Amino acid sequence: MNEHVGASGRYRAPALEKGLDIIELLASSASGMSLTTIAGTLGRSMGEIYRIALALEARGYIRRDQNSDHYALTLKLFELSHENPPTNRLLSVALPLMEKLAADSQQSCHLAVLSGARVLIVAQVDAPRAMHYCVRLGTQFPLAETSSGAVLFAYQPEHHQNALLDASIASFPELAETLPERAAKVLAEGGERRPSLVVSGVTNLSQPVFDHRGIIAAALTIPFLAQTGLAVSVDEAEQAVIKAAASISVALGWRDPQQSYDHEGEVV
Repeated sequence: MNEHVGASGRYRAPALEKGLDIIELLASSASGMSLTTIAGTLGRSMGEIYRIALALEARGYIRRDQNSDHYALTLKLFELSHENPPTNRLLSVALPLMEKLAADSQQSCHLAVLSGARVLIVAQVDAPRAMHYCVRLGTQFPLAETSSGAVLFAYQPEHHQNALLDASIASFPELAETLPERAAKVLAEGGERRPSLVVSGVTNLSQPVFDHRGIIAAALTIPFLAQTGLAVSVDEAEQAVIKAAASISVALGWRDPQQSYDHEGEVV
């Protein structure tokens, strides 16, 4: 059999697959990895990994720390994703409405999309307060760890849910096993409101954003931080994020048959 054709008959590109393996592995590492660790984890020889790593470094996808010799991802993939027309459209529509949401709710907010079986933060707006909680732009989280992930998971087709669940259980079994139950609740209530699984004192308020086809495009989330003297309650902030997510969806061309709109397309 041709070495570039697998047993299933699918054509293979070994060098490309090695490069993607390295990128996907480094995406799951917060502190980077040495070439020895990368090779051992992937079951590859140092010679194979070294050549591919040099090529990825030369193209700017990974970088080597001069002190530790650990390799880590750069932001190049993140930057490329923002050059993609659908992502550009989503961000150009969402950011003004997110800025209004942050002002109205007095809370930070962020927009997340699926990135494999993880959640990627593609937009973030700070609260207009001296003290606030926010999520760093470009950060990735395990799907089951976040309310954004639960919302994104809930609105996927069944076959995609199954694939996401398998991948999540392989990495985070205890959290991932709760996803189906959370997804059912998201669909019943339209979003997720729950205490953060990561940060004490924060209540996540997460809502879906749909594109013109009615397919989920992103999750809009306020990590609500209660503070003394805050004029906006968590209930009011939840209503604000519901309205903002619906308005972003409308701007992307979606019309929810259960919502009412004014003559300018704004959610009433």
